[in-house]
Amino acid sequence: MIRKAKTSDNRQIAELCYLIWRDMELDITKEITKDRIIEAIELSIVNVRYRSFYEHIWVYEKDGVVAGCVIAYPGKEEMDFEQQWLKLPLEEDILQLGTPLPEKESYDDEIYIEAVVTTPKYRGQGIATQLLKYVISTHAHEKWGLNCDYDNNKARHLYHKLGFKEDATIRLYGHQYFHMTLNNK
Repeated sequence: MIRKAKTSDNRQIAELCYLIWRDMELDITKEITKDRIIEAIELSIVNVRYRSFYEHIWVYEKDGVVAGCVIAYPGKEEMDFEQQWLKLPLEEDILQLGTPLPEKESYDDEIYIEAVVTTPKYRGQGIATQLLKYVISTHAHEKWGLNCDYDNNKARHLYHKLGFKEDATIRLYGHQYFHMTLNNK
């Protein structure tokens, strides 16, 4: 079942977000322990309008757990959302690192898909596809954007099947990405 995230989903969503942050090799993942990062992400989901705020998230619930999620929001608001991290009640060593995702990833004229992630146990079951189709249908006449890691051919193939096309290459956090757009306008 696909639904909007609830505040009570914060732990499961935070664990999924951590998987992405780890794969992106963000500085915070090199300096702070996994458990502390997950706790910080949990706070960001419920305490402030950060990019991973629960109102920006749709989840796929299966067997009573969050099997996957999509985080999406207006691209023009990305950096404002990012600054909300600094308002969280975090320990000083985490705050001294600044915000976790300080680089602008989106275009201002798109709804930006920040993350598409499935719990490892549920991968290969079409959950990401169903989530993306559903979320895109909520704003069917809008322009959508996302970034796909150069080396993630499986994800890129999925995005192509959904109608996304590469429109740029972008370097974020030491990795190359394709910026891809679905223009439904």
